Amino acid sequence: MRAEPRPITMIGDPLPYADGVESELLARFRTVGDRRVGSDELAAAVCNWPTAYHLAPERAVLLDPVVVRPGDRVLDVGAGSGVNTRICADRGAVVTAVEGSASRAELIAHRCAGLEGVKVLCGPLDGLDGSRSGLHDVVLVVGVLEYAGTDLGGGAGPMALLDRVVDALAPGGVVVLAIENRLGLKYLLGFPEDHLGLPWVGLEGYRPEEPTTWSRRELAGMLAGAGLVAQRWLYPFPDYKLPRAVLAHEIYAQTGAVDLVDQIVGHPTSSEYFQPVLVADDRAAHRTLLAAGLGPEVANSFLVVAGRDPEALVGRVEEGALAWRVAPDRRRRWRQQAVVMDSGSGLIMRRRLMDPGRAGDFDDWLGQEVVSEEPYHPGRNLEQCLLDCVRQGDIDGFVAHLQSWRAELAAQEGPVAAGAAPHPFLPAGCPRALPPEWLDAGPDNFVVTAGGLRFVDREWRAAGGVDVRLVVVRGLWKTLSALLSSHCPLPWPPTWSNNRLIVHLGGLIGEEVDTKLLERWRRAEDDLVRRVYLRPAIRLAELHDAGNRSRMDLLRSPLAPYRRLEHLVHRQQELIAELSADRDEVAADRDEARARLARVAADRDEARTRLARVAWRERIHGRIARLIRRTR
Repeated sequence: MRAEPRPITMIGDPLPYADGVESELLARFRTVGDRRVGSDELAAAVCNWPTAYHLAPERAVLLDPVVVRPGDRVLDVGAGSGVNTRICADRGAVVTAVEGSASRAELIAHRCAGLEGVKVLCGPLDGLDGSRSGLHDVVLVVGVLEYAGTDLGGGAGPMALLDRVVDALAPGGVVVLAIENRLGLKYLLGFPEDHLGLPWVGLEGYRPEEPTTWSRRELAGMLAGAGLVAQRWLYPFPDYKLPRAVLAHEIYAQTGAVDLVDQIVGHPTSSEYFQPVLVADDRAAHRTLLAAGLGPEVANSFLVVAGRDPEALVGRVEEGALAWRVAPDRRRRWRQQAVVMDSGSGLIMRRRLMDPGRAGDFDDWLGQEVVSEEPYHPGRNLEQCLLDCVRQGDIDGFVAHLQSWRAELAAQEGPVAAGAAPHPFLPAGCPRALPPEWLDAGPDNFVVTAGGLRFVDREWRAAGGVDVRLVVVRGLWKTLSALLSSHCPLPWPPTWSNNRLIVHLGGLIGEEVDTKLLERWRRAEDDLVRRVYLRPAIRLAELHDAGNRSRMDLLRSPLAPYRRLEHLVHRQQELIAELSADRDEVAADRDEARARLARVAADRDEARTRLARVAWRERIHGRIARLIRRTR
């Protein structure tokens, strides 16, 4: 029997805002069986930015660090389509969702159908009566404060909104606030401002009645001014809307924080839905700012847990936790949460399945190793070393790192176990293979230590083992992807296809990669992607198309004019070299023809000389012959 949507109570006139996909979302909520945030059914409907914002599994990551207890009374201000309302209700909280838009309030009612602990109110926040003062243990203000000075946000300004939020807090309660940083790295690198769609407008200063964001220092002062003097700061990446990771403030004080943050965050920006005006190596820029101690100040977004006193924060964020990370683009069956913890005696990583009720560890040939707790090995990973070598123009160092990785793989090769069934990563007849847990043994999963390379993160398993040549191609492809997505200058011609680059990289380490091997790897990767990832068609299209593309094809000229110009100059130089080679070849042909003509002329002159030598004899013989004929 299908659950009934929650009733909606009007608390004032609804506000006229929408992003145009509300009817589509409502139809989806009415038909799917699993309405939980992060469900595969909802994720299947993601096709653009608005649907991603309401349905993508990444939305579930933001509140991973925040402890919401069963029975907590939660007020969700500006609840949107009910993402955070549903998350808190699934944790056992009693949730009141306040949403100004009537169409979105209806979405909340259907997303939370059957959940008795959810109450949906539609109208402006001012419509809440005074009886709700001091009632809530948690007040969520996610993506709302920036609109407080606009007509849609009531126009009273951010401090008036914060005052109302604080008034709703019970003694010992906390506010959970998420918002963009006006000084965020992506804005510094030229990404369009999220609300106004133009670059650098936040840095230049907002106009009155525009959506407005603030720096960390400004926002901390505003919260303190509203009475929220106790604050716990966290930083979602790439932003709070679709985060893959959330960092605790304490991680920036760790030894080796630059490498640690870079490993967890990877690319600190995302251009999946919004393209920057300029293209830069965002990871390198982030590392530079981390090294300068500016990491928290340039985080793209803030997640703040704030209360009236320090006691309110106790237990609201897991103690000792430094980072939370999820691969949200996987199917729920394969999704894990990884938490990096400071145990006091070193870093550890704790993992938990997002779908603990799943059946079995293997899906045909592919399995997943779930280790609840393991050491987090500090140090640079090999991918970071390779990126730095290319950035610095140290190709010899780049090749040396790749060779050390290949040698580590070679040391693990062994005979294929008797009776091992063939699968895409272990073709029939393969005589030797790597162990099953070495399926994902790319450079990004090797940490450089004083004793050599250490293979970490052995999550994936392939029954019976894996063909080492396929692991090599897979690792080279991941490395090339990291190089290309970082936009760092490469020493190879930009017109080379990615397939040619992979062949070249293989040659640098003595691995013969040909078209047949590349195609074999693509078929194997195709099978893996179909099993593991949501919306595999997008990944597969990229997988099968990217090989024939070059770096020239990957650039978009309206968005990256300077890089495009740089590559056009390189291409011009290549063409000049080709024309020069052609000119030299023509010149060589011309010189050879002239030499042949000279030889012919010499032969002609020699023939004339020989003829001149015998001509007098011919003349005498002719005269003698004529005299003889006359005498007769």
